[in-house]
Amino acid sequence: MRLPITSSLSLAVLAGSLITPALAVVNIDYVPVGNAGNAADFTFDPAGYGAVAYTYQIGKYEVTNAQYTDFLNSADPTGANANGIYNTSMGSDIRSGITYTSGAASGSKYTIRTSMGDKPVNYVSWYDSARFINWLHNGQGAGSTETGAYTLSGN
Repeated sequence: MRLPITSSLSLAVLAGSLITPALAVVNIDYVPVGNAGNAADFTFDPAGYGAVAYTYQIGKYEVTNAQYTDFLNSADPTGANANGIYNTSMGSDIRSGITYTSGAASGSKYTIRTSMGDKPVNYVSWYDSARFINWLHNGQGAGSTETGAYTLSGN
C-alpha cells in the first residue's frame, strides 16, 4: 500500500510481510532531493532557509505503524524503553496503532492494533525519528540507534 508524503518521517512498508518481528526487515523507497546550490529564501528570516549544498535522499512514504513496530521490537525487545522510543499515546489514542504488552515474549512486546498496520505512526518525536534512521543506517536488527546518520547520547 502506498501512502502520500505528509510527515518528516516518510518511508515505505514491506507489503505483505509475514516475517516474525525479531527477523522483520523494513524496506524503504527513497526519492532524491536536491538542486544543489539553490539560493536560500530570505522571505521570513534574514539568515535565509532552504539552501541545499548537496543532493540527498528522503523516504518517499510515511513510516507506518507496521514499520515502527518492527523497529520497536528489534531496538527494544525487552520493552525497557530506555530511550523513550515508545510513547504510551501510541496505544491509547484513537489515531494510534501500536500497543505494548509487558507480559509478551521478548521481541514481541509491541503489536499493531487491528487495521492500523499501514497507517502512519503517530507520537514520534524528532529523537525517535533520528533513532529509527540510525537503526536503518546500521542494518536494522540489533543495529545501534545512537550513532549512524545522527549521533545521540541517551534519552
